[in-house]
Amino acid sequence: MQYKKKYIHDRLIEVGTEEFLEKGYRQGSISTIAEIAGVPVGNLYRYFDGKSGLLDGIVRQTYQEIPKLIEKLAWVDAELSLDIEELMPHLTQLLLNLFDQHGKMMILLADKCATTRYEDFADKMIDQVANLVFIKFYGKEAAAQDKLMSWLASRAFIGSIFDVLRLNLEREALESTILRLLNFYFYELDVRK
Repeated sequence: MQYKKKYIHDRLIEVGTEEFLEKGYRQGSISTIAEIAGVPVGNLYRYFDGKSGLLDGIVRQTYQEIPKLIEKLAWVDAELSLDIEELMPHLTQLLLNLFDQHGKMMILLADKCATTRYEDFADKMIDQVANLVFIKFYGKEAAAQDKLMSWLASRAFIGSIFDVLRLNLEREALESTILRLLNFYFYELDVRK
């Protein structure tokens, strides 16, 4: 009986992540991943069900956790009962924690997973954030135009967040930039015409 070794599994995840980040899922090569990891290609298939199985092993957790973390933003808002200006530093810290835990995977999901079952990642984030923004600023019974503004602001914000992640800023600059983006996109959104 052959046993799977955790260090081989982890090494394949590490090398696969870098390969997919560099070349994207479609152009990423299982042969290259196996070679760099020091594993015969045939052994890779003992750990993962091919290329798509390796991608699942790399991004599944982040793909499943991000919606839960976005929901946490709504919980923080409801729990603290803060106005938007008071809420911004809390949201900034939540986003920083999100980046610490999932930043590299978020970029992989947003930029490098075309033609996979994960290609809808950014769109799902936009829709979820737009729903939270809509309820926060306009209430559930607001007009369709307000819903459109929530979606547009959220789409621009999420795009900016991915841009910030791609810049790989130092912690202080990252925190400052996130806070400024939150204020730019959402401060007094409901009263801007």
